[in-house]
Amino acid sequence: MEQITEEQKQAISKKNIFIFELLGTFFLVYISVCSQNEAYQVALGLFGCMLVFGRLSGGHFNPAITLAMALGGGIPYGTMFFYFLPQFLGAFGGAALSFLLLNMDKAPYIEDEPIKELAASLFGEMIGSTIFLIFTLICFVKETSLSQNRIATLVILSCIYYACREYTITSSNSLLNPAAALSLTVFDCLAKNWDQMINMWIYVGGPIGAAILATMFYSQLYHSVTHRK
Repeated sequence: MEQITEEQKQAISKKNIFIFELLGTFFLVYISVCSQNEAYQVALGLFGCMLVFGRLSGGHFNPAITLAMALGGGIPYGTMFFYFLPQFLGAFGGAALSFLLLNMDKAPYIEDEPIKELAASLFGEMIGSTIFLIFTLICFVKETSLSQNRIATLVILSCIYYACREYTITSSNSLLNPAAALSLTVFDCLAKNWDQMINMWIYVGGPIGAAILATMFYSQLYHSVTHRK
């Protein structure tokens, strides 16, 4: 048998990341639409996607998770592109399929409201995303993992995701996922009008800002305290 070089191993790894992040994000977005974006059903979908595809790609399916993992040292910065691209492609594929087959979508949307209401929506989005990303970092980074059992870790993250969506965000169909939010809204705009995009910054900027906050908390507080010499 021909021996595989280190370069070939890295190429295979990046290929796996691309393929399985695309598939996982695709199914996650499609499941969210099929389930009418019910929090517990989406959480079950996330659990299934992480269980099936996570072992091969890391199971991010969300640009905010990838950003937090890179900032927190969980993955090399050089691999971020191999996560971002398939995540957005998979999200758009899932949104397109749900739009074409089901003629329905559950895009995150909030009317153009007073600044107080918009600020509340952004705050809720950031709080929910920050909590979920903190637990993601804790569970995914080996040094701080809450359990050595993979199934237990996935159950913990799925439950946290459910709680964050159910209790901390607005009723705007957000998945705490910039790729999912953008893709679903684009297809919603194609069916209706582009005014739907007016507050997309909340659902893209909220999780991105949350990734920075979660990384700061994890790196500066949680990790330093739990691994203090």
